[in-house]
Amino acid sequence: MFDWFHTHARVGLTFSDQLIRMVLFRGNPSDLSRLQFWEEELKPDIVQAGKIKDEQAFTDVLKNMVRALGAKGKSVSFAIPETQLVLRKLDMPGLMTDADLKNYFFMEIGKKIQLPFEQPVFAFHTISQDATGTKVILFASPENVVRHYMKILRNAGLDPVSAEFSSLGIERWMLYQNPEIEKQQRMYIQLEEETLTVTFFDQQVPLFVRQIHLQRVTRGSEKDQENEFLLNAADEVGRMVDFYHYSVQAGQAKIEKIYLIGGASAMKAFKQILKKTLDFPVTILSIDPERTDAPEDLEPVFLPAIGLAMKEVRV
Repeated sequence: MFDWFHTHARVGLTFSDQLIRMVLFRGNPSDLSRLQFWEEELKPDIVQAGKIKDEQAFTDVLKNMVRALGAKGKSVSFAIPETQLVLRKLDMPGLMTDADLKNYFFMEIGKKIQLPFEQPVFAFHTISQDATGTKVILFASPENVVRHYMKILRNAGLDPVSAEFSSLGIERWMLYQNPEIEKQQRMYIQLEEETLTVTFFDQQVPLFVRQIHLQRVTRGSEKDQENEFLLNAADEVGRMVDFYHYSVQAGQAKIEKIYLIGGASAMKAFKQILKKTLDFPVTILSIDPERTDAPEDLEPVFLPAIGLAMKEVRV
């Protein structure tokens, strides 16, 4: 009965060096008719490698987006750029409780566990715990970067309550729409501009995340340039698949399906290239307006932000 009166609205935000995407989410993921969304491009050098370099310019853009969507004062879940994220799969000896693990990480990060930055914020997910050993995934980001984003979000009129990364937003959306995919070893690929982001999930656990910058060639026709760019992206995906299979999973498991997010025309061509170079089913993610009552102009590139906004929303 109380859900009938539930009008909770929440913001989801994703960032890249090139743009900001924001959604204001209300109600049920099966009914996106009230979803509001906005995208703003960033001028060069406002954000570099996931770090905000021009705080005032970034804040001004964000304030305009908050004003446009009427999102002032709303809770926001935002994605830490993958360039500022480290994910490690660790095998610990013996049975360790979550309290044991928390204490261990506080003591050993920077000593036995080396990260490419100092003063991290971290979280962890326990995969298994028994007398033979404890398997855990460690997530870490530079504290100063996370606090910088939170400060600017507050200055823009938002209330930051959760920091994740974009693929967790995709995963949350996918599990709501297709719960059966939890049984799959799956791979999410986001390809936009010159940025390739790849995440591998086993059950509901991200085991490997990588983002790389791809250079575009300038020779040949525009079609030839795009084709070579996609071929280079496919080569990088192939290398990450091999690393996941043989290093992360030690040859014990393989992915079963690939899901793509990006511009519609590029994804069609990219799908065909991946199907030729990798022996896995490939699906381009989309938003079905008939199933979700979504606005016709809502593009799949907003799915990470939508999934982030779904965090802790009753559905």
